[in-house]
Amino acid sequence: MAKMKVTLQAELKRGTFYWVTTVEADSEEEALVAAENLFSAEMETASEWEFSDYDVEPF
Repeated sequence: MAKMKVTLQAELKRGTFYWVTTVEADSEEEALVAAENLFSAEMETASEWEFSDYDVEPF
């Protein structure tokens, strides 16, 4: 197994959401599934989330 950094991106109605995590996996497909499963687990506590960083740029 290798450690892999996975970035998931979802285009939402009002913006773009990124989920970045590190997983142990044997393939990219396995890493994707593992990252999706970790995200699903985090959604259970979404009401407790707080943003810890931001970037603001003129548009």
